[in-house]
Amino acid sequence: MDPTPRIVREMEHSAESTPVDQALHEMELVGHDFYLFVDACTGLPSVVYRRASLRFGVIRLV
Repeated sequence: MDPTPRIVREMEHSAESTPVDQALHEMELVGHDFYLFVDACTGLPSVVYRRASLRFGVIRLV
């Protein structure tokens, strides 16, 4: 088995500016542990994600 990581799928999605609370709602709707979006407050590409104990985090790319 080749130990080199390989990308096996690529996707593109359009993105509208979304507030963080709406991004959390969208994450719940799709049933994933993370949701990629453009933060309406900062204009930055961001990810909301589920943490332990029913808490959430936000990562923003600068």
